[in-house]
This record gives sequence, structure tokens and C-alpha cells, in this order.
Amino acid sequence: MSAALLEFTSHVSGKNAKVSVYPDRVELRRGGLSLGKLTGAVATFGASALVTGGVSKRDEELIPVRSITSVSSKKGLTNTVVSVVAGGSSLDFKVSHSEAQALKDLLLRLMAA
Repeated sequence: MSAALLEFTSHVSGKNAKVSVYPDRVELRRGGLSLGKLTGAVATFGASALVTGGVSKRDEELIPVRSITSVSSKKGLTNTVVSVVAGGSSLDFKVSHSEAQALKDLLLRLMAA
């Protein structure tokens, strides 16, 4: 596996996500508390947390660069939203203004390669 070309944290779909851009893909890793697992852990005095591996929920997503059809950005007051369209769906990354420009330039360069 190759090293990530760019890594950043972004607010994606209501959760913070760690995003890594590789030459052939974009990976998102989101984590957080699962309300169902937390409720089960409280109700069973922690026994269900031991069985299921805790009260957190991991969500991972992979977007192949070859499936990205467009990249656009919209500057706001405090951050920039970079929209990536792939496979008919759009994914919005909320990042700092400087990260947005680096992300957009990198994705466009990878798409052209």
C-alpha cells in the first residue's frame, strides 16, 4: 500500500471523519457513540459492551478516484465545503480554506492522471 498524499479531519454527514487521500482512492473513517450499544451496555450493566466490543460504532467508506466525476467548492465564512461527486452521489467535506484548495487541486490532478 502507498502512503496517503493528504490527510485531514472533516465534518462529513453530521460526524467528524478522518479522511485520507491516496493515489487511487479516498478513505473516510468515522467513529462515535452508538446509542443502541450505549443503551444495551447500561441495561446489562456492561455485559453487552464486553460481548459487542464497546459502545462505539465505526463507519468506513472508500471512494475510488476513477469513480469521481466532479469536484467543486463553495467558500463560507469559517470553512469551505468541497463537494465530490462519485457514482451518482455527492459527498461534502467541510474543511479550512487552505485545506480545501489543497484537496480540490489534488483530486483534480488525480482525476486527470
